[in-house]
Amino acid sequence: MEAQVTVNGEVATIAVSGSVNTNTAPQFEKAVEEAFSAGDVTSVTFDFSNLDYISSAGLRVLMVAYKRVMAAGGELAIEGSSDEVMEVFEITGIADLLNL
Repeated sequence: MEAQVTVNGEVATIAVSGSVNTNTAPQFEKAVEEAFSAGDVTSVTFDFSNLDYISSAGLRVLMVAYKRVMAAGGELAIEGSSDEVMEVFEITGIADLLNL
């Protein structure tokens, strides 16, 4: 898994590629922390165009980011998810919470 963090004012974009699973979730969480510590970030967009898989460990990181963004009055969006990743979001109910 690789994550590229870009911050533009209050908006951070995190582009993730590969797989987010139990082994790589700490790296994913580190990228999210990097985004929030880069300044006055209140909104986060995840670019999952190159994400192959996300496990429950990755979903936990997303939910922590979601709670943090909501507490700041911002928005969390997900772009470019594959059908397989979207299916995970739909099955778990996360699709109903997030701006996909």
